[in-house]
Amino acid sequence: MLEYFVLLPLMVVVFYSLYMAAVFPNFITYASYAYFLILTLIFVILRERIKSNYALESAAYWEKNSVLVDTMMWLYLIPGFVIIIFALIYWFKGREGRRYKQIVASVIGLILFFIYNYAIFELFLGYSR
Repeated sequence: MLEYFVLLPLMVVVFYSLYMAAVFPNFITYASYAYFLILTLIFVILRERIKSNYALESAAYWEKNSVLVDTMMWLYLIPGFVIIIFALIYWFKGREGRRYKQIVASVIGLILFFIYNYAIFELFLGYSR
């Protein structure tokens, strides 16, 4: 179960973006919290069910695990990116001057965020037992 703690940075960044950006109404903020928490719960339950139903060395286990991890990765990343991008747009609207440096830093941060989460899902969760 400790392998699921790698999902925490993703959730912390998304939850912090939701919390700090006043662009979202409360309904959308709370619905997004619920979406990510329920998605995490479903992911953990399904992955543990796959572990218990299939032999770890079988091809069926690796196929089911890979499909689950790929699907969940996109269900996490796409809404997470949308939330972070909307939060950044809202943040940039209130800033004057030197926007170019802030935009470049934000794009680099988003790219690193994507690479980290892609690596976590594909390399750590996709190939772990």
